[in-house]
Amino acid sequence: MAQNSKIGWTDHTHNFWWGCHKVSEECRFCYIDGIMRRGGYEPFKGPMRTKNWDNPSRWQRQAERSGMRLRVFTCSMSDFFHPGADNWRDEAWRVIRDCDRLDWLILTKRPELIEDRLPQDWYDGYPNVWLGVTAGCRDSLGRIDILGDIPAAIRFISAEPLLEQLDLSSYLADIDWVITGCERAKKGKRRLMELDWVRDIDEQCLTAGVPHFFKQYYENDSGVPNEDGLVDGVRRQEWPQVTIGV
Repeated sequence: MAQNSKIGWTDHTHNFWWGCHKVSEECRFCYIDGIMRRGGYEPFKGPMRTKNWDNPSRWQRQAERSGMRLRVFTCSMSDFFHPGADNWRDEAWRVIRDCDRLDWLILTKRPELIEDRLPQDWYDGYPNVWLGVTAGCRDSLGRIDILGDIPAAIRFISAEPLLEQLDLSSYLADIDWVITGCERAKKGKRRLMELDWVRDIDEQCLTAGVPHFFKQYYENDSGVPNEDGLVDGVRRQEWPQVTIGV
């Protein structure tokens, strides 16, 4: 089935809106900067509604015909819980609820805003929504504590960009999935990730029984990132188990 995303852990990306504001160290060299500027937009003045809201319905029909579930990374060019998108979010939740053959991966750097922006029928979480937080440095680990208090079918951590060695072990009891990966930025700008940091997180995940997806790393700070997912010769690109709609 055709995919519209080159991100290894999702099938599609969908942006209900794009544009954001930088809120933490992981944002310093955010990839949306170059993408939006090439299109003539200012990336960090807050969200703008997009025009491609029909795509999820098409993917839903494809998933129904194939009998498969598809993963959709939501708001890759913004933050789903950005307060500047409050006027559109209820409509986005309706799309997400109606497209129940799609697993919506919602990753945020603003977990303190989640609770007040959940739909009224959220209850224990929509079964097709995965909630995640970005935590690639120690200063961001508090986001995981907030996420742990929010009901969700699947909770995940994106340690991408991974900027330093992290101890996630005390958080993993409430986490279903961990992503690791280097920072994608121009040579001379990007902060290099050490593979030992990935090895350490991989061991933590193995001990806790949490799936780990190692997305990418630069070899010798040159070329394009390697996406083979190998940690000491073993491919570590796993997803959490999903049982709904199968």
